[in-house]
Amino acid sequence: MISFASSAKQEIIFATDLMPDQGKRKADLVSNLVYYVIEALESDYKVSFQQASREREWRLITKQNNVCVYNKTRTLEREKVAIFSTLPLIVYAPNRLILNKPLSVPQPVSFQHILSLGLTIGVVKGRNYGEQLDSVIAENTDRLYLGAGSNKAERLEVMLKQGKLDGIVEYSSVFKSRQQDARIDQDYFIYALKEAQEVVRGFLACANSEVGKQFIADFEKVMQSENYRAFVIARLNEASNYIESAYIIEQLGYK
Repeated sequence: MISFASSAKQEIIFATDLMPDQGKRKADLVSNLVYYVIEALESDYKVSFQQASREREWRLITKQNNVCVYNKTRTLEREKVAIFSTLPLIVYAPNRLILNKPLSVPQPVSFQHILSLGLTIGVVKGRNYGEQLDSVIAENTDRLYLGAGSNKAERLEVMLKQGKLDGIVEYSSVFKSRQQDARIDQDYFIYALKEAQEVVRGFLACANSEVGKQFIADFEKVMQSENYRAFVIARLNEASNYIESAYIIEQLGYK
């Protein structure tokens, strides 16, 4: 478990399948936004990170009153066990199908049709991909490679590079940022999916407790500050080679 040292009066545990490196900040964008807020709240909270699979994250939220997760989509099922921030941390363009071979198909392509071609597609067990895509995944688990455990999204990308998978479902911006040497339209091919057309928002979620409610309230106070918004805009613009920064800034309402 990795902790942010602080003279906190309330402990908060972030359950995450991607642990920060010891003594270092994670490179991914959303984690850095979370770290910014944590540092702003360090006089009131002691925050630590506990590694857990996607499925175990939600189990921990139901068992402990001070557990939170971040960069999570809101669903009716999840709202039964956790409370969510009203403000999203980040906005993503829809999930895409990323293949290591080209297909002669019009876009957007049907995921159901892709599975009928006999391709081995990897998805993360317990991850929310959106209502329509989740429905297709649930109906076709025997046709899919279901990755479970910590760091599984990154492991699926490695399997794709090794040729052990034909494709994965992932945000194109996330794939490009993690696989910066990936040659798009040469070694990897990105396809829009008919079942994934909606914009995806990632929220903070905490245990449905007084501790969780207060932490979300304090977290959002920082998110509403001009300094935080300036920090977000700067980080997004730095990553403009991999993400549609102007689009995300507009969707977040920071323009």
